[in-house]
Amino acid sequence: MKTTRQSKVLIIDEISYTRMGIDYALTNYGYKITSTRNNEEAIQNITTERPDVILLSIRSNDTNGLFTLKSLKEYFRLRLDIAQGAEPPIIALSASRNTKQIRELQYLGASVVLFKPINIQELPGVISSVISKGNKTTSQERKKILIFDGEIRSNQFIESVLAHEVYDFEKCESEAEATAKLRNRKFDLAILDVSSFESEITDALKQIREIVPEIPIIIVSAFEGQVSTEDLEKLNIQKHFSKPINVTELQVNVDELMGERTFEKIEGKDSLKEENSSEVDSLIDGLANQVKQVEP
Repeated sequence: MKTTRQSKVLIIDEISYTRMGIDYALTNYGYKITSTRNNEEAIQNITTERPDVILLSIRSNDTNGLFTLKSLKEYFRLRLDIAQGAEPPIIALSASRNTKQIRELQYLGASVVLFKPINIQELPGVISSVISKGNKTTSQERKKILIFDGEIRSNQFIESVLAHEVYDFEKCESEAEATAKLRNRKFDLAILDVSSFESEITDALKQIREIVPEIPIIIVSAFEGQVSTEDLEKLNIQKHFSKPINVTELQVNVDELMGERTFEKIEGKDSLKEENSSEVDSLIDGLANQVKQVEP
């Protein structure tokens, strides 16, 4: 079945035969395809062609692919004309099911992570869905997180590990500032360093719960047991982290509390077990062979 309009798809893959295979398959579905090898070629294409979606191939332990994703998102942030319009969503085609790499792809800005080998027959549906949803969330829709920590570097650290396209952050360094912001502004989540409270921890948390009885709260403490389990339950604190913070666990918990999906797949497997790095993209190989056979 052909697409109703000729959407533009940019493929980024350093291996020529995989680019040819995906190009061949998607062209048959009515897409206009451009293929590039790296982020420099991709940025040049984005500047001139303005694709509707980007397919970025990521191999196991692929630092080049991650660098390309990071470079593209940074480029979009610098290009205000793109940022204020429709920033093309990026679909990462991952050879690895490693949870750490998947999380990194998400936090660098991939809209969807698909696992190889790719089901080419289902890929057009994913592309169409991603294009229709768009990748840019308006400022009114962006979810707001309050971060309270008495140390500037700690505030910045938490914001950096939670960097996400649909999250806005407000940081504060005093208990009075935190309570004032919670009272006067709407937040979807609060992350509070209880060691930074000037007043007694339980009293401060009770006051905050009276101000915002509904929103999820994550607290960070200097050590385990600084707040009792009984108090955590009474005050409806969703999660308690002790320093040093487990970054991956924090990211997962924030996404769950904010209702963000962590990844998508288009094949009937549920596990995120590590793939063998030598696994080949059998379907793409077959498509590439078809391309070679029809070449004059």
